[in-house]
Amino acid sequence: MLVAKSANYSYTSRVAGARCPTLYFKSYYSQDESNSVKQKRDEKLIKDTFKVLKDSYKHPRYPLVLCHGFSGFDKLDIIPRLGLFDQKITDKNSIAKAATKSVLSLDYWRGIEYSLEKIGSKVLVAKVPPFAEIHSRASVLHKFLENKCQDLRVHNAESGCSKDNRVKLNLVAHSMGGLDCRYLIHKFKPSNYRVVSLTTVSTPHHGSEFADFITRNVIRSNLLKENFPSIPELTTSAMKKFNEEVSDEPDVLYFSFGARFVPHAYSLFKPTREIMKKEIIKKAQQNGCEPKIDNDGLVSVESAKWGTYLGTLDQVDHLDLINWTNKLRTIIDKVIYRSENNFNAIALYLGIAENLYDNDL
Repeated sequence: MLVAKSANYSYTSRVAGARCPTLYFKSYYSQDESNSVKQKRDEKLIKDTFKVLKDSYKHPRYPLVLCHGFSGFDKLDIIPRLGLFDQKITDKNSIAKAATKSVLSLDYWRGIEYSLEKIGSKVLVAKVPPFAEIHSRASVLHKFLENKCQDLRVHNAESGCSKDNRVKLNLVAHSMGGLDCRYLIHKFKPSNYRVVSLTTVSTPHHGSEFADFITRNVIRSNLLKENFPSIPELTTSAMKKFNEEVSDEPDVLYFSFGARFVPHAYSLFKPTREIMKKEIIKKAQQNGCEPKIDNDGLVSVESAKWGTYLGTLDQVDHLDLINWTNKLRTIIDKVIYRSENNFNAIALYLGIAENLYDNDL
């Protein structure tokens, strides 16, 4: 069993499989903000570590593979660029070019691939079928990696190969992408690559209570099931079975991050977070557990914990995690709420790269 070195920016722990603690509580905090503040002090909160970029970063020895979540696309501009709202993510060197060109730009790995390459990382960006089942997505991911790594073996002697001449890879996954990766690591026997690490960012390892709600209340027709077959797989009950069948591999290091936020009235994830909260409280009452309601709008902090848990990103929602930051929201936060954004997704992924370097990966 490989043992991960502790990251400099957080405390780490090995996460047990059980969702609920052994101690039972008779009451819980009813208000979101009170719950977030008073909840157990083992959250390993990350408040402003990734607020700005450092002057320099170390890059990992082996290539990084960015694996997207539930849906995947190249770019979708929702609101066109307005000069009033245009501002840089950071002014640190040329990485600042990663700033968006629209008020709200839905671009997977937006600026992240570019920034990782600028510090010297070899980066592969995977694409798998959106909304598909985990095994289908993992199969496509496997074929993608086989083809890419075959090219690396032929054309790039510095790609970092194992003794059997397979390319060593560090997988970095957002949301459902982490489940695709875990399935791939456990089920497939690749010829051209070997996974040495998996870092997941808000992956529903223990399922999503929002998927529970959708499956129970919305998806009742075959039409919806045919178009979104992955949703039933993301329920808490389905993921319990998944975890029984898909175990970790001893020669792979597993890292994870979670996220939580308390939404303002205009937050895109305010409705889904409320659904998550109610589902978590209801389930906790049924199981005699203390409800841990912290979530990013789609995935709870508890569900995101897997392997070496690197911490909970505070006041970050599910889309912030891949740099889908709404500039208009940032302005409203400053003007109305007198608050500033303490999270830069690019800094997070550069930090992930440096953590892999620290672990000789």
